[in-house]
Amino acid sequence: MKAKSEGERAGEAEVRTLVAAWPRDSEFLEALHESWISQYADYMGEARATALVRKLLDAGELYPGEDQAVQLAMVGTKPVGIAACRSLQGLTLITMLEVLAANRHQGVGGQLVAGLQARTEQRLLAHVSIHRPRVLDFYERQGFRRLPRTRVDHYGHELEFDVMVK
Repeated sequence: MKAKSEGERAGEAEVRTLVAAWPRDSEFLEALHESWISQYADYMGEARATALVRKLLDAGELYPGEDQAVQLAMVGTKPVGIAACRSLQGLTLITMLEVLAANRHQGVGGQLVAGLQARTEQRLLAHVSIHRPRVLDFYERQGFRRLPRTRVDHYGHELEFDVMVK
């Protein structure tokens, strides 16, 4: 039996690099917002997480800035994943890596990481919530190794992360 290519496993996902654009698909954006709330809720509960995400969205602080490279994974005309990164002290920090739940475990996240890697000669760095062991496993499968944990004051909330580097 022939092994499937990365594109076939990802439901024909195509990773495109966006220069100065952000997806306008309302379903996709709502899924991102829900994911962010879920991630913050791991630390502070859903009500506080919802309020924080709303505050950050209103301030425009959750979407990547112009100094960040953005990649979008598409299945047909629908966005199914997004990754963003920026240069940080000789490293490339992955600031966002999200794949819609229905498109996980299909190679989309790996394509996004590979796309980020192809854009830089620097080592990639990612912060992974200690509450998300499956995400940690994902990064390890992508060839990242774990560094010591770190605590970050994030808008008045202390968050603990595993630090991953490739």
